[in-house]
Amino acid sequence: MRRTKLNLKVIFRITQSVITEKPSSSKGRPRAYSDVLIVSIFLYQVLRNLSYREALEEASLVLCKAPALSTCHYRISKLPKQLFKEVLKKLAQRLLLKGEKVSFLIADGTGFSYLDLYPLRFFRGLEIRRVKAHIRVVPIVAVTSSGRRVVVTAETGSSYASEVKLFIKALDDIEPASFQGVHLIADKCYDSVEIIRKLRKLKIRPAIRVKETFRKGIKHPLRKRSKILWGRFGSSRYLIESMFGTVKLKIGSHFRVKEEEIAQKMGLAAFVLYNMYIWVIFISWLFLFQDLPVFGAYLRFFEQPQG
Repeated sequence: MRRTKLNLKVIFRITQSVITEKPSSSKGRPRAYSDVLIVSIFLYQVLRNLSYREALEEASLVLCKAPALSTCHYRISKLPKQLFKEVLKKLAQRLLLKGEKVSFLIADGTGFSYLDLYPLRFFRGLEIRRVKAHIRVVPIVAVTSSGRRVVVTAETGSSYASEVKLFIKALDDIEPASFQGVHLIADKCYDSVEIIRKLRKLKIRPAIRVKETFRKGIKHPLRKRSKILWGRFGSSRYLIESMFGTVKLKIGSHFRVKEEEIAQKMGLAAFVLYNMYIWVIFISWLFLFQDLPVFGAYLRFFEQPQG
């Protein structure tokens, strides 16, 4: 992932194509700045790990339009998390639009810190668990036959939130039969009969590592089947760990904000930026190696405004 591929203009253009602007209410003053502009500035702030002032200065130079600092912070605080999840979902749908076969899905959790970073550098043992200035993100990643990794959806939570509950919420955003017959790989953290039943309802085959000991065996038939599939496909779980490393290497693992709610939005924004990067690389690949009419058709389809 190269940050130079995503400048503010590219982020604004892609965001404009996937966000549907809602008509302003008849009551009160009309909005002077669209959600597209606010989201684009926010995404660029996450990408470059900038402060609000630095991101707004860049926006005023590149886009020639930027809100005041207080207005920007207020608008970002009012943006729902669902908006970033919808952007993530639309990007994934268009990246998988070509009809390329999805080989399997992978799910895992990761974390980002916010507020004060320095105490984590010298705390040890149980003292680290008392620090609550971090958020948790559980993304679901689709791996295509060509090896491309696309984030399908993600869910965020507070510090030490249950990854099982976050994973179940993330599954609610997947349309039934959209990944029919595809295996989902996950570690034993997600060894839950409720999760396995949810996946089977979505017609996804669970390949989840099962918790077992020498004295306590596996009794449930669904968990036994999941153990067999894990033995076949579990070796590919490293792909999501390497993706986490790529995202944190380029974007960072610490957010320069004080509010947990905004930090959770930044966690979603990190994976939105990853999908945007994959899209830019995909368009470049079409231009270099495919027919120009195919490239033009994809570019026109992607750039058409929503609504």
